[in-house]
Amino acid sequence: MRSASPGQRRTLAPVSHTPWPRISRLLLGAVLAGCAGNKGPATSAYVRDFESAASGLSDRIRDLPRLAPPAKPALPANPTPEEQRIYDGLDRIYPLFVNQYYGSVYERCQTLAQLCGEAQERIAAIKTDGVDSAAVQLASVAQQAMGEKRAFFVELGRLAAVNRDALKRRRSTDAVDDFLLGIMDGSLDRLANCGDDEAVAAGVVARLKVAAEAASRRQEDRDAVVEQVARGSAAAAELERGMADCRSGRSKLAADLKARYPDQDWAALTQAPPPARP
Repeated sequence: MRSASPGQRRTLAPVSHTPWPRISRLLLGAVLAGCAGNKGPATSAYVRDFESAASGLSDRIRDLPRLAPPAKPALPANPTPEEQRIYDGLDRIYPLFVNQYYGSVYERCQTLAQLCGEAQERIAAIKTDGVDSAAVQLASVAQQAMGEKRAFFVELGRLAAVNRDALKRRRSTDAVDDFLLGIMDGSLDRLANCGDDEAVAAGVVARLKVAAEAASRRQEDRDAVVEQVARGSAAAAELERGMADCRSGRSKLAADLKARYPDQDWAALTQAPPPARP
C-alpha cells in the first residue's frame, strides 16, 4: 500500500480527553466516598466494644455484695426495765458497728475507684481506625463520666476514713454520723449502680449539703470533716454534670449514627442503661 504524499496526508480527527486535574478530583471523591461508607461497620463494632466495656463495669459493680449500715438502736415508748437494759447495751456497742462500717465503706470505695479506672483503660484501648469521630467523642464523654465517678468514690472513701478516726476519739455517734450513714449507703448501692442517672447523683449532692451543715455544728473534729464533706460535694456535683452530658450525648449519637449508617445494627447503642437498684 502506497503511503500518501506529504501534500496528501489525511488530517486525523482530534481525540477528546478529560483533563487530568478533573480525573484526579473524580478519583479522590470516589475514594473519600468509599471511605465514608466503610465507616459504618467499623463504627458499629466500636460501639459494641465500648458498650461492652461500660456494661461490664456495671456487672462487676452489681456483683459486689451490698454493704448495709448498722441499725441504730431504738428505745420504745414507755420501755420495760428489760427493754431499757437491752437498749443500753446496744447503744454502748453501736459506735463500734458504725466504725466498722466506715472501714468497710473505705475499702469498697477503693474497689469501686479501681473498677472505674479499669473500665476507662479498656475503652481507651479500643482501636479507632476507620471509626466515625462522633462515636469516639461519645466514648470520650463516657470515659470522663467514669473518671468523675472514680473521683467521687475516692473522696467518699476519704470521708469515711476521716469519720472513722473522729469516732474513735469521740466514742459516740451524732447527727453527722446519721446523715453520712444514709449517704454512704445510697452512694455505694444506688449511685454505684445507676448507669447514667444523674438524678441519683443530685440526691447525693443535696444530702451532702445537709451533712455539711450538721458537721459545722460539731465541737470536735469539725474542720477536717467539713472540708472533706465539701470535697465530696464538689466531686458529686461534677459527677452529676458528667452523667447529664453522657446521657444527652448518647441520645444524639444514636440518632446521628442511625441516620448516617441505616444498614448497621445499633441495638447496643439504643438499649437503655441499667436503672438504679431500688
